[in-house]
Amino acid sequence: MPDYEVYSLPHDGEGDETLDTRKMALALWRGKLLLAAFAGAGFLAGLAHVSQQEPVYRAVTSILYEPERLQIVDVSEALVKPDTGAGIGNQVEILNSTTLLGNIVSALGEDTILPDRQDNGGAAETGRIWDTAAAWLLDALPDSVSSQLERLGLAAPAGAAADAAPARTEEEAQETAARDAIGHLRNNLEIEVISGSGVIELYYYSSDPDKAALIANTISEEYIDFQKVSKNQDVLAAIDLVKNRIKELRQSVVESERDLENTRLDLARRRAQSAEMTDVQLAAHNQELAAIRLRLSDSRARFARAAAALAEGTDLWSVTEFRESELITDFRRREIEIRETIAQERAISGSVVTPSSVRSAALLGQAQQSIREEAAYIVAALEFEVAALEQREQQLERMVRELEITSIERTADELFISRLEREVLANQTLLQTFVVRQKEISEQANLQSADARVLSRAEPPSFPDRQASNRVLLASSAGALFICALFLLLRERMNNSVRDPRDLAEITHYPILTSLPLTGRRRSLQKRAREFVTRPKCLLAESIRNLRTSLLYSDPDNQPQVVMLTSSVPGEGKSVTSFLTALASQHTEHDTILVSCDLRDSSNARIYSKFPRLVPSKAASTGLVSYLRNDCSLEEALAVHPDSGLHILAAGKKETFHESPADILSSPKFTRMIAALREQYKLVILDAPPVLVAADARLLARMADSVVYLVHWNRTSKNAVREGLRELRSVNSPVAGCVLSMVSQSKARRYADNEFIYKQHYAGYYS
Repeated sequence: MPDYEVYSLPHDGEGDETLDTRKMALALWRGKLLLAAFAGAGFLAGLAHVSQQEPVYRAVTSILYEPERLQIVDVSEALVKPDTGAGIGNQVEILNSTTLLGNIVSALGEDTILPDRQDNGGAAETGRIWDTAAAWLLDALPDSVSSQLERLGLAAPAGAAADAAPARTEEEAQETAARDAIGHLRNNLEIEVISGSGVIELYYYSSDPDKAALIANTISEEYIDFQKVSKNQDVLAAIDLVKNRIKELRQSVVESERDLENTRLDLARRRAQSAEMTDVQLAAHNQELAAIRLRLSDSRARFARAAAALAEGTDLWSVTEFRESELITDFRRREIEIRETIAQERAISGSVVTPSSVRSAALLGQAQQSIREEAAYIVAALEFEVAALEQREQQLERMVRELEITSIERTADELFISRLEREVLANQTLLQTFVVRQKEISEQANLQSADARVLSRAEPPSFPDRQASNRVLLASSAGALFICALFLLLRERMNNSVRDPRDLAEITHYPILTSLPLTGRRRSLQKRAREFVTRPKCLLAESIRNLRTSLLYSDPDNQPQVVMLTSSVPGEGKSVTSFLTALASQHTEHDTILVSCDLRDSSNARIYSKFPRLVPSKAASTGLVSYLRNDCSLEEALAVHPDSGLHILAAGKKETFHESPADILSSPKFTRMIAALREQYKLVILDAPPVLVAADARLLARMADSVVYLVHWNRTSKNAVREGLRELRSVNSPVAGCVLSMVSQSKARRYADNEFIYKQHYAGYYS
């Protein structure tokens, strides 16, 4: 037995997808006749409604809106908002406003605008009838129920009707009539703006053509008057705004000038010295500071050199600062003379110490001591010079910092004064500009006119308006089409049957072996077999051979020998497909036998009993059951198809049995029979009962090498297919694939883009 890959079937509803756009279009196209019928019915209903309506006349008047821009200031945004394109939209709102419509009601009167009161009287009469019925119903209810309705606000209190009985005052009646007239005007008024222009067209609908023209013209006239009043109010408001602005600017000018003078006086008190003098002093101090720093550097170097020579006790005459001293020079000269005297004495007396040599040595030491003391005085003087220069440097640095701070503060004060001067100048300029514009506005106020004018007045129409009737007809037809389309899409969504091989493969996860066309529901098995033999190139024969090829040659090394065909429920073409598949296998010189295992369906016994017997039997009727009871041999139970020689093993027409078909098919005798058929025939086809009807198919599936599952096109539900396959999987059935049976080629191509389109389009290829 070949190894089949195990798939996990989805649960109910998991494989269903929502309708995509193409499926929706196909569903609507399939119901095009129903759509046309609904559209026609909706059109007739709209036509009946229009025929009962009173004719309506439409009067039209055109208004041109050209707003005149009032040049109040150079930057108009300061007072008047710029026109951003919403101006004409505002005019439409004005035309539809309660204020303007109220003026029209006051000008024409409620009786002129409102239609005849017959309809209102009928409505009032209907209202009185409903009120009487409601009062009677409340009286008939129990007191507890009536009180509960009163607490909930669903019924008026008992004395409310008596309190409401007095008639309304005349003023209240007039207000109500005015509101009704305004509402009637708004309902019958239509405003349209011509795109790309400032033209506004007013349409007014009425059953009286003269009244329609009168009201349309009155609306345009009242709108022009409203424009004039509104624009004059805008000009007066602009003049007041300019005056207030001039007053504010004058106050700003005074305040800015006062701040400028006060700042200048305060600066003069705080800064007695000018900025130029401060800059001169700062430059002189900086120059002096630089010279002091040079001298200080030189003095520090001389002091360090002299102090180091004095401390080390080296030859002081080698230091420049000491050589420049006259005292040290004299002491040095004396030291030299004494040294010469000592040398002469040594030359005369030798190493003998004489009083003269002692005195000379004393004089030499005194001279050297004088040189050191004078050198110490010079070092002290240099140190004092360094200290004095450092003190002067610090003093100059403080003076420079003070002058720099003074300069920065004066610069800031001058910048602040400059800003105040610019502010004063700007306020004065703006004040002068507003004063000039105030005079211009006053002159323009005398020349104001409305921003709109009437292009064409309304004339009484000579024939009723058909647009409303056309809209009613269009709406009724569109509504009927929408309802029909909704019905078709809902029906398509609720349909759970299999219509597309791709849907079948998706919900079963098995390959689709073939699809079998529908050849007529009333054609007998003999006629289908005759057509299969006489017309070998017909679509049915090609589909059966395709199924045979898929079964026998998909895996040449492991060809199945026992093939079982089953389905979910009866009526899916399982027996016909089994017979034709066996017939196709027999034509390929494969010894084939068809075993009709559906013992619960007596129609198969009647059909196969018409075929001749392979071996004449003594019994009146022999078949599968007789063979399993050992009442006859296998040859005596077999029937044969006369044209092809196909062997058929089925229950006899008159065979009766009291056992359960499941017990018969699960008996050891039946198992041994299948084993014997394997040895005698190359292909054994089992026509099994439906899976969901009885357990017979699951019992037979254990004996089969391959199971073919048939699904009736556009009839078997997806849930039934899933459940049937789940039953087969419970016994590890070797399901080879599925077959979509009884497909209507003319209808199937309308559901999806699949093989049915090509089979229908190239139908002549199979003739």
